[in-house]
Amino acid sequence: MNDTRGKLYAIVNGSASVYMDIKKLVGKKFLEQTQQQGFTYFAFHPEFAKNGRFYTVHSEIKQRKKPDFPVTKRIIDSAKKTIQSSHHDVIREWTAINPSANTFSGTFREILRIEQPYPDHNVGQLSFNPNAKPGNPDYGLLYIAVADGGSDGFPVSKTDPLDNGQDLSTPLGKILRIAPDGHNSTNRKYGIPSNNPFVEDNNPKTLGEIWAYGLRNPHRFSWDTGGEGKMLIVDIGQAFIEEVNLGKKGANYGWGEREGTWVINENNENALLSLPLNDADLNYTYPVAQYDHDKPIGAQKYYAFAIAGGFVYRGKAIPELIGQYVFADFCNDGRFFHVPVNDLIEGKQAKIKELRLFQGDRERSFLDIIGHKRSDVRFGVDQEGELYVTSKSDGKVRKIVSSQNR
Repeated sequence: MNDTRGKLYAIVNGSASVYMDIKKLVGKKFLEQTQQQGFTYFAFHPEFAKNGRFYTVHSEIKQRKKPDFPVTKRIIDSAKKTIQSSHHDVIREWTAINPSANTFSGTFREILRIEQPYPDHNVGQLSFNPNAKPGNPDYGLLYIAVADGGSDGFPVSKTDPLDNGQDLSTPLGKILRIAPDGHNSTNRKYGIPSNNPFVEDNNPKTLGEIWAYGLRNPHRFSWDTGGEGKMLIVDIGQAFIEEVNLGKKGANYGWGEREGTWVINENNENALLSLPLNDADLNYTYPVAQYDHDKPIGAQKYYAFAIAGGFVYRGKAIPELIGQYVFADFCNDGRFFHVPVNDLIEGKQAKIKELRLFQGDRERSFLDIIGHKRSDVRFGVDQEGELYVTSKSDGKVRKIVSSQNR
């Protein structure tokens, strides 16, 4: 488990110990000024037990070191003055001398550095496809969720102000897929898989690293480890819609021209328009489940804030949840939701249901359980497929179990 303040923890039999302190290793360059900065994610190579390799992403102050992907567009504030970009997001590969040790000792190398235009909407997640086995073309390839770069509120509309989502020359607003062992990238520190969807694009500015695009803030994604092995990507909405998307190679999820199944009015972020009659010809990929910020889900009146992606449950402790995609929202109530993964089908909208939570014999919201004003919920699973949840608000890790066993 990672802490955005810089520490990576090993948890053994419910006891946490510091495996590695990235902040200490990075030094004064480490940056954690906002909730979306710091040490944000990590991923272990599928052969970690043999090669000791794992990957992290963290924020650093801007420095003389040249980013692999610099901000190339002008950033203008309300006074029409050009302002500086915010910081760098850095992906490192670490190699542990002893993979079985509970404290890190080893080496690292930087493989990728992205300049971010604003403090928010940064790199969200790193992950390997758990369903890909040796010999599979997806085996050992690292997926990277990169948000659109955010905004500072200018221009008046905050709808992707730098138009990054639809721009194939920038990694912002994309899912990237790279080969950590390769060397055919521009910086020669990683590889670009030959079967990535835009490798053969005729435009020389198009990045071969891109696997999918048109995303606002895809901070979490996961794969179902059963069934059809679907990849699910959540995308945090702007003013109206929260999305669950099927991961699809080469897909354009529409941001900043679409929010959910609606057209965005770029001059007014608080207005959405209906899809045009010829929308099917425009090749957008729409969510397979979505919800509004101010519409009820089921019988509950529910005010949403931002979707928090989870996992399809494949454990044994909660038979009622098997095959359900479980997720939540950062909102004022901190409610959890679920939807059958078999109902998540391209071209359709699945029905979302609320997951009732109990503390002892009393039904409570997650926000009530943690005792804070904002849930900032995050999900995790163990090797048995059991589901865990944590929150930035109190730093505790909780296991979700059946209400019949509470």
